[in-house]
Order: sequence, then structure tokens, then C-alpha cells
Amino acid sequence: MKTFFKVVTLAAAIVSVSMVNAAQVSSKVGVVFPNKIMKQSPQREKTIKKLENEFKGRYEDLQMLEKDITKIETTLKRDAELMSADKITTLKRKVEVKLSEYKLKRKAFEEDNRRRQGEEQQKALIQIREVINAEALKGGYDLILNGEQIVYSKPALDISDIIIKEISKK
Repeated sequence: MKTFFKVVTLAAAIVSVSMVNAAQVSSKVGVVFPNKIMKQSPQREKTIKKLENEFKGRYEDLQMLEKDITKIETTLKRDAELMSADKITTLKRKVEVKLSEYKLKRKAFEEDNRRRQGEEQQKALIQIREVINAEALKGGYDLILNGEQIVYSKPALDISDIIIKEISKK
């Protein structure tokens, strides 16, 4: 058993010495900040406009439903004393139907919008990753780290602006 521990200790020492030697070799390291890249990327504006156009009609439908509901509720408050009980009941039911329709459409709209935003963000992240990989090869980087997940790095290591510039060309 003691021999086993000696062998394991010796193996660990050899591995750590080789790792220290490997670390002493000059490495080129870069840091990127994906959120900064996403915010400053020109594709962001294109994506926002694309999604706005895609959901414009549904958004306008929701606004129309809101106006209809508000109009009926205003009519009920203003003219309820002059209306018959049947008319009031009919209008209240109409408001309830429109409210449930509004809630259903709004929920579907929000879910679809959230899903599409996620899809577009995923596409953007894939493109960013491809540009980072290309820049790593072109620039001779040995390691590129996500700056948002490390505690500290020298500002000189930040290559986010280079990535943004490369993405702008696409």
C-alpha cells in the first residue's frame, strides 16, 4: 500500500514538473467579452429589425384588442345607467371574451418572440465563435478565454474589438 502511494506521488510530481515546463513555453493568450461583442455587433441591429418586422402584425393585433377592450369598458362605465340589463350583460361578456382572447394571443406572442430571440441569439453566438476561432488561427493565439468568466485579465489581452471589426465585415 505504501509503495502504491509512493508511485502515485512520484507520478503526480512528474506530471506537475512537465506541466510547469509546458507553462514556461511562451503562449499567446487573448480574452473576449461575448456580451460586449453581441451589443456592439452591427448584426444586432439587423436582428432587432428582422424580429420587429416578423412580429409587427401580431403586435398590432394585440394593440387593437387592447383598444377594443378599453372602448367597451369605457362605454360600460359611462353609459351603464342608460342601458338595459341585457345590454350590460352582453357587453360584460364581450369584454371577458376579448380579455381571454387577448391573454391567449399575448402569451403565444411572448413565447414565440422569446423563442425567436433565442434562435437569433444562438445564430449570433455561433457566428461569433467562428470569428473567434478564425482570429485565433490567424493571430496565432494558443488560448482565448471568455472574459466574463475570469476574475482578472490585463486590458491588453482583450481582443473583443478585433472580433467586432471582423464580424462587421460579414
